[in-house]
Amino acid sequence: MLSSQTMPNLEVQLKRTVKSTAIIVACLVLAVAIDYQNVVYKGLLIGSLASLQNAILLSKRINKVATIKDVGKAIAYMRRGFFIRLIIIMATLWLSIRIPSVSVNAAAVGLFVAPILSISDFFITVIKESVLKSKALDNKVNQIKREGGEKA
Repeated sequence: MLSSQTMPNLEVQLKRTVKSTAIIVACLVLAVAIDYQNVVYKGLLIGSLASLQNAILLSKRINKVATIKDVGKAIAYMRRGFFIRLIIIMATLWLSIRIPSVSVNAAAVGLFVAPILSISDFFITVIKESVLKSKALDNKVNQIKREGGEKA
């Protein structure tokens, strides 16, 4: 189970991922509106929409699973969500294959938008936190050095 201390950070990261993915989807809607004949933009839009939907579903499932006390039920709940998201991915690819004006390759790339943004956000957060902790430790060491020097 996830600890209550990590949940707020996870919720914040998931919200940032959904927000970033929604911004990319909005840009792709604009790109499709400007250049409707472009099959790549349409594929990216369809894949990114599915990616956004999967990110929202995952976020809701993680919030819900944190309240489930029984580990077996929590695992079963997350497993059902996995299969739902897998069906969404397969349906997206199937539709992009069936619609000739959509690039299936671009749709497949679009499916990775939210996961890539989430992983990037995680690494940026880890780097920021390590830099902040390092600076806080340096400040503490410098404070101790100053205090030791004044008393000598």
